[in-house]
Amino acid sequence: MPLRSSDPLGSTHEMPGEESPASPVPSPQLPPIQPEYGESFRLLVESVEDAGLYMIDPEGRMASWNVGAERITGYQAGDVIGRHCSLFFVEEDLAAGLPQRLLAEAEALGKARDEGWRVRRDGSRFYALILLTAWRDPEGRLRGFSGLVRDLTTRRETEVQLCEARAALRRNENLSLMGALVAGVAHEVRNPLFGISATLDAFEARFGCSQEHASYLSVLRREVSRLHHLMNELLTYGRPPSSELYPCSLPSVLDESVATNAVLAREREVLVEVRVEPELPRVPMDPGRLAQVFQNLLANALQHSPRGTIVRLTARRLVDEGRTCVECVVMDQGPGFVPEDLPRVFEPFYSQRAGGVGLGLSIVQRIVQEHRGAVSVGNGSEGGAEVRVYLPAEG
Repeated sequence: MPLRSSDPLGSTHEMPGEESPASPVPSPQLPPIQPEYGESFRLLVESVEDAGLYMIDPEGRMASWNVGAERITGYQAGDVIGRHCSLFFVEEDLAAGLPQRLLAEAEALGKARDEGWRVRRDGSRFYALILLTAWRDPEGRLRGFSGLVRDLTTRRETEVQLCEARAALRRNENLSLMGALVAGVAHEVRNPLFGISATLDAFEARFGCSQEHASYLSVLRREVSRLHHLMNELLTYGRPPSSELYPCSLPSVLDESVATNAVLAREREVLVEVRVEPELPRVPMDPGRLAQVFQNLLANALQHSPRGTIVRLTARRLVDEGRTCVECVVMDQGPGFVPEDLPRVFEPFYSQRAGGVGLGLSIVQRIVQEHRGAVSVGNGSEGGAEVRVYLPAEG
């Protein structure tokens, strides 16, 4: 027999059935409520708005429902009284039998507690704290359960954001330490490389480029060149962030980047097309560092572009929530990114290109973040890779 909303403790009802065995932790016995206090108690329970208070009968059906529960779940008292308390549980918890387990735990131990996702009347989810307490009559028979529910969604979201921020901080600290390490290693390795390169020059000047030695010299010079390139990439990656940024013209930086890659574009027989919106706002920057971003992006695009195709570089003004930024996009007509690789493309030394160092996009991300911007990668609607760089405008 369900308890009534106006009789929250159900002290005047008899419940049929056999006596339950004594619980390990004695449940509260139902105290007698004097008539003059009954109405005041009901008003007190119903006036609580920041927590849901309710009663459940021994079969798990809702017996009372206060305004706090209405506010949290969106259900009115008439919608829930008489229905099973599993009404608010998500499907995965229903499949696991969580409502029945909580009632059984409260009956056996006197109390049960749970935190997890619940469902409102409109279908939205909220993160809830649930407390259940079993109530027994003086003879020890179970008379029902009192329940409390609190909405912890905001707290949960804050905790998740805090964990993500801490993880990002640890990641940035690790990257900074690694950057300093690789920069130190690169600096030390460059000196022996200069010595090897000078020795090759001296060997060629002394013995000439005979047919006997030509193949060996070619291999040595090629490998020395690769090591020089790697050391320069490591030094760029490990370079400390720019301490000051000055408002400068972005089109001049883009032009410099295109000019740097002109030889590669001719070798690959790929056309570089630049479209810059007129009167772009100036961007606070370190011009040399920012030019490295677009040099790397254009070089990547050219190396992955089939002959006779086009690499496009665009720049335009964007206004988002009252803030002005400049969006730059580098697009090619190559095979694009492999979807499985997208989560890892900014990782240092991760490269799917034969002979690639795996630092190009890592350097891009590092420098863009130094400029308080953001970078994203993906594939275009018509194929090919797209890299978008967002830089805050002056002011």
